Amino acid sequence: MNPITIRKAKTDDVIELSELFYEFIGVGSDLTAMKIQIEITSNNPNYYVAVACDGNRVVGTAMGIVCYDLVGNCNPFMLAENVVVSSEYQGRGIGKLLMQALEDFGQMNQCNYVILVSGSKRETAHKFYESIGYSPDHKGFKKRLKQQI
Repeated sequence: MNPITIRKAKTDDVIELSELFYEFIGVGSDLTAMKIQIEITSNNPNYYVAVACDGNRVVGTAMGIVCYDLVGNCNPFMLAENVVVSSEYQGRGIGKLLMQALEDFGQMNQCNYVILVSGSKRETAHKFYESIGYSPDHKGFKKRLKQQI
């Protein structure tokens, strides 16, 4: 196994990203739309889509989005989304590397905090997030506005 590296996602990563997301949620991705989204987010300084690589193979990903805030010092906060590590690579510290990359991005953007949502039954993920300093002392809610096809 090669040392794991973290880098910004590229449009060439869409097939491997799609495979990761399929493994995670069992839903296929529109590769053309994903490629367009990666191009858009790559050019938007408020987005960071990180990928973890074992050599040239993408084995994990996480996305950070800097959001403006109107409260207190009005510094932004960051939303973490699409955090996935291939089951073959879980337990090797890759999730920690990805989350650290997002937190570094958030600190560079002077974010006050990071928020994320994790499915209520994903106990292993919850333990992971707690182990890296995320507090479960808030309750999150999610409402789907559009059904995935």
